[in-house]
Amino acid sequence: MSKSYEDYETDYQSYLSRIRSFLASTRSQSTLKECERLVEAANKCATAMQAMAEVEGNGFRTAEAKKLYQRDLTPLREEISRGLKGGGTGGEDLNREDLFYSPPNNSEFQSLATQSLIQNSEDLLLDSRAILAETEQIGMSTLTQMSTQREQMQIASDDMNTTLNTTAQARLILKKMRIKLFKSKLFLYGMILVLVFLNGLVLHLIWKK
Repeated sequence: MSKSYEDYETDYQSYLSRIRSFLASTRSQSTLKECERLVEAANKCATAMQAMAEVEGNGFRTAEAKKLYQRDLTPLREEISRGLKGGGTGGEDLNREDLFYSPPNNSEFQSLATQSLIQNSEDLLLDSRAILAETEQIGMSTLTQMSTQREQMQIASDDMNTTLNTTAQARLILKKMRIKLFKSKLFLYGMILVLVFLNGLVLHLIWKK
């Protein structure tokens, strides 16, 4: 069965408690070696806690898990390393508050969690406002483009109507020209027939004489 974030956190605190207990008592090479092993086990728990918090998307837990290395593990490693090298207890050189750090109680943790939730809510609200403003800007831009396209379509429609009117007028003019040409042809044919008749009459009169 896989462990939860809380399980790793409990194991982590248990390892730290044992390490601090060893360091607070009379130290020996064997206890320091055991402390070194427990630090590595606590480090694995911290790594697992950070990974699980990142997968869950919990920013508060991720930040808290990252702090464990600098706040707890690094000072403990340095203290154990000094002890293994024969540097004595080393407690005087190391800030005791860093070495024996106590995590916040439940009420403080809830307060920090509440503050984190409030901050996240404010960030989400700001992001929502920014998205809303961007959406409004896109909407205005779209309306402007649509208005411009509508004007262009209206101009194109007016141009088409003008072209149709011009074409209709041209057809009317051509029709009138065809009628006028037809009348001119009839007049010319009539004149030719009259001239032929007169020429025939003249020839007839001359022939009788």
